Amino acid sequence: MAIVSWSKKFIFIKTHKTAGTSMEVDLAAHCDDDDIVTPIFPPNQNHVPRNYQVAIGTFYNHMPATEIEGFIGERHFANAFKFCFERHPVDKCLSHFGMLINSPHHNNPDAPSKWEEYLDYGEFPKDDNLYCDQEGKVIVDRIYRYDQLRESWKDICTRLNIPVRPIQAKEKTGFRAGVPTFGQVMANLKQKERIMEAFSASVQLLRWN
Repeated sequence: MAIVSWSKKFIFIKTHKTAGTSMEVDLAAHCDDDDIVTPIFPPNQNHVPRNYQVAIGTFYNHMPATEIEGFIGERHFANAFKFCFERHPVDKCLSHFGMLINSPHHNNPDAPSKWEEYLDYGEFPKDDNLYCDQEGKVIVDRIYRYDQLRESWKDICTRLNIPVRPIQAKEKTGFRAGVPTFGQVMANLKQKERIMEAFSASVQLLRWN
């Protein structure tokens, strides 16, 4: 998912497991007919995709900021408020694993069914390529922290001049059955270090510990 709003001059970069789908539904409700809003999966009756197919290609889910800049041009990219969310690597992996084993829309029979297998498999939801360029430089204006979602969402609403209210949509939640707790993994130094090493870029940027 991505949103490019000409009317409110913002670009929302969707990262994995950061309530991005829920935020997109709410943000898209404030977009004009000419703004670019990509589809979500599974579809939501309150979400209306629009203008995501353009002459040079198609805007798509989890589209990197570098590609969006290539589509809309440097001037429009520079003039927009560009933001995304990032989540603690351990919490992000736990949420991702829960979705893989419990979501009817994302369950993959070939995916690891046990947490230890998931760690060994190593296909983690790393997103630094979505908000950094090829040299690892951050090219969005703000990376908000998922653990500060309430305060961050208030700041976003204020910046975009839209009503400040809690996120209304609740997409892709409730998949934690059979998943270890955050505390359990953080206490297992071997598992924690395996994840933190894989997410070294975001760990350095946001100083997760």
